Amino acid sequence: MSNQAGQFADSLVVIYDNDNNYITKTIITAHEKKENYIEIAEGLESLKTGARLNLLIVHSDGVSEFGGTLSAVRKGVFEISLFGERQRDARGAARHTLEAEAIIKDMIIKSKRYTLREPAKVTIENISATGVFLTSPEVRFVIGAVVQIEVEIHGKQTILHGKVVREQQRGDGTYSFGCQLIFLKK
Repeated sequence: MSNQAGQFADSLVVIYDNDNNYITKTIITAHEKKENYIEIAEGLESLKTGARLNLLIVHSDGVSEFGGTLSAVRKGVFEISLFGERQRDARGAARHTLEAEAIIKDMIIKSKRYTLREPAKVTIENISATGVFLTSPEVRFVIGAVVQIEVEIHGKQTILHGKVVREQQRGDGTYSFGCQLIFLKK
């Protein structure tokens, strides 16, 4: 296995089956790096122990894709063993439907930070190892802007940062944006 990225606790994870059918999106509650497993609290109730999974984990150091197996269910906590980390692949990355409501309050344009008067409501339509695809009912974002995307998953807030790399206006008057995921070091 390659050099696995940092701690995954409190990171967004999108889980799907071997045929790339969406199962759930949730937040990782614990990560045991040495034993190579994560724990989540919800979303896998319909699966049996031993089920094979694919996972897209968005963590503080980047995005990682893994194969996994539902290895245990204890006291309402699902333990997933991780294996087969795959490297980020630019345009070839599989897109996974997310359909999550989110807001954008802040953005950076040409090294200057801007706070919007009213948070812009967006929908994260899909996510991949390299980016997110957003739709907005009315707000347009400048190509090259870095947007801070705030999304709540099962009561937990997570923040993604994306650089707007393409925009299109849809026939219904809404806008779509392709954003490359970026990871700002604190």
